[in-house]
Amino acid sequence: MPLTRYHFRQAVSAFFEMSSEGARAILPRHLEPLEVRHSRGVFAVTAFDFTDSMVGSYHEIVLAVISPPLMKGGAMPKSAFYPFMVGTSTREAREHAIQRWHLPHFMSDIGMDFDESSGQIKVKVFEADEPILDLTVTEHAWTEVDHLYQAFTIDESERFKADIHMKGRFTEHEEEKGEIVLHDHPMCEQILDADIESYPFRELWMKDGVQTFEELETI
Repeated sequence: MPLTRYHFRQAVSAFFEMSSEGARAILPRHLEPLEVRHSRGVFAVTAFDFTDSMVGSYHEIVLAVISPPLMKGGAMPKSAFYPFMVGTSTREAREHAIQRWHLPHFMSDIGMDFDESSGQIKVKVFEADEPILDLTVTEHAWTEVDHLYQAFTIDESERFKADIHMKGRFTEHEEEKGEIVLHDHPMCEQILDADIESYPFRELWMKDGVQTFEELETI
């Protein structure tokens, strides 16, 4: 399978402390949570504004637990994700990601608003008039990067890994200026009792970039 590319205007992400117990309840048995300190795992949320892909333009929200990466030599990934819930604004995007990457999805269209102003961006995620989550991320110094990440997925008895390259204008910091608000919505039901902090310990924001998936590997 050739490299798969997704062009985006915005990729907005933040890492939050969560209970390790809550992280383990979400992860499949072959993965362990990455702990930032004793008994505290990492919840990650990433919002995408995709402008071009195999299935056109769409919005996507990814909820994930951070796990240690799988190393077999080569470059060290910045992070490794287990996406446990993905929401998209189009049916075509869902079908594509389920078939190609085995990603678990909320099976209705969601809406997303990206509001950028004065060094920060606010993302509102909703279904019709029902809120799902609100995310705020702030900027630091901007630079051009090409970063490697990993994503783990499963499909019944099979386990997979995808190497993902994120290239674009990037800012990252740990100044705890952002915020998340999780609402009582089915997309969030696995994490509402996971003791997730309201303020991120790491904020990441990329603009005008390309997300490139390498071929899916069975592990």
